[in-house]
Amino acid sequence: MTEGKIIKHYREKQQLTQRELGQGICSVTHLSKIERGITEYSPEITDLLCERLQINMTTEVERFRETQRLLNEWHNAMVMQRTQEAESLKRQIEQEALRDLPDYKIPFSLLLIRHHLYNNDLKPAYKLLKEFQKEDYASLYVRNYYRHLEGIYYFLSGMFLDCIRVLTDIDESEYTEQEYFYHLALAYHSIHSNMISYYYAEKALQYFHRTLNLIRVIDTETLMLIQLSVNEPHYFAIAKQSYENLIKACDLCGSMDRKYKLLHNLAYEHMRRGLYGEAAGLFGQVMELVNGPDHPFYLTVLDCYITSCAKAGTLPVSDLLAMTYQGLTLAHERKDKREVNFNLLMLSLKEDWKPYYRYIEEEALPYFRSAGDTYTIERYERKLLKHYLETGDQGKALEISLSIIGGVSSGLEDY
Repeated sequence: MTEGKIIKHYREKQQLTQRELGQGICSVTHLSKIERGITEYSPEITDLLCERLQINMTTEVERFRETQRLLNEWHNAMVMQRTQEAESLKRQIEQEALRDLPDYKIPFSLLLIRHHLYNNDLKPAYKLLKEFQKEDYASLYVRNYYRHLEGIYYFLSGMFLDCIRVLTDIDESEYTEQEYFYHLALAYHSIHSNMISYYYAEKALQYFHRTLNLIRVIDTETLMLIQLSVNEPHYFAIAKQSYENLIKACDLCGSMDRKYKLLHNLAYEHMRRGLYGEAAGLFGQVMELVNGPDHPFYLTVLDCYITSCAKAGTLPVSDLLAMTYQGLTLAHERKDKREVNFNLLMLSLKEDWKPYYRYIEEEALPYFRSAGDTYTIERYERKLLKHYLETGDQGKALEISLSIIGGVSSGLEDY
């Protein structure tokens, strides 16, 4: 019973033994049963125990319920992407003494991991995940929630295959937090398994509609729009209109971070179709919105901005090289995976073709393969194949051809 848990909590907090607390009130055996909630007890005994502990049971029971409410609201604020509310609730809960009760110790630990992941603080999240992993928890919900958090960590760390492995191990029949479908969709999108990504995004969208989560509806519809990626001109016109509608929705709900991502995706769709001038203009808008190198999205948009400008010829090579050097330096300092992309850009802008193709073979492709980035793997394998055919290296060309064929076959099996 709740009263017994509260009595035990304050007894241990005041470093009293059961004998010391129960002396003159009840036996050690009876107090032990009260704390475990396995016996009936009179209000008189509870009053005497509370008097000795200097607590008011009515107040403490209300605090017990309030702690549960705060934990639930903290979780919902993070799922709903309400950052200020999530920060405020975290501060309130950290001041609440009853969060150390066994009922709340595990939920608080899990939500603290989620909070670090929400803020992209991967080091403290990883440390807490490892500490949590040492324990054996009987609750199926707790085990599934842990897998969900582990999957988010792997995704944010760029370990997409590990993310998929962990999230697909979640028991859907036992786990009600169907937000994880969205994270699965993101992971499959990141390895360019578009049909599977769309499938999980559709499931996530249903969940976000049911829970009236407008922000995440925008996120999910954006992801689904990316998966469609059709090439026909009239479909592209429809896609552009859909992007513009979502951008307006972002303006209505004041979500500028989603606005720049939508603009980025629309710019990428232009670039993918060879419309480099339009792409460069849109990427330029995103550069203004992210407002400098401290923004976590800066390196991503900088990479695309340089690429589109180079293809469109809208900026001098000297300017593009300066921006590429800045991106390479930042990526190296931050140990960011985009260091590979900036190295490739640097070599191509300098037209150092021999080092360029060697870097693709020895550094870039092994990295992209380890990350499971099938789209990028195919793109650079085809570049390498063309190079080997032009230079007459038949052995290397055959090796790359077999790798491309193997990649296509593997992709077909996924569907």
